[in-house]
Amino acid sequence: MSALPNPTVNSPTHTPRKHAAEEINRAMARFPQIVQILGELGQAQVPFPGDDDIRHGCERALTAMLSELARIEIAPAGKSSKAEEIAQSWLDSSVSGQFIDVDKLQRMQQFIDRILNSANA
Repeated sequence: MSALPNPTVNSPTHTPRKHAAEEINRAMARFPQIVQILGELGQAQVPFPGDDDIRHGCERALTAMLSELARIEIAPAGKSSKAEEIAQSWLDSSVSGQFIDVDKLQRMQQFIDRILNSANA
């Protein structure tokens, strides 16, 4: 009986650095939708019933994203990947600062930079 190789173990295409970037991307996946929802709420001439509940839900989602980012381990130095480029670009939009607390955005960026060691790069 021969053992078949397990392609997921020590796969050269899935480095710990790429894995950390993919975790960031999973944590931030709802971010564009939250920005869009908050943008639409901000453009409304008259608040509708339930708007405050939606804003509160968006704030809770952002807090959950911060919590997820805080749990991601720091990536070791290594080769950059497309996943890392995406991870670094989540907060590039100037639109998000119009609808989301700047301190929260700054904290998210600090977590992303810490995980990917961007300050040392």
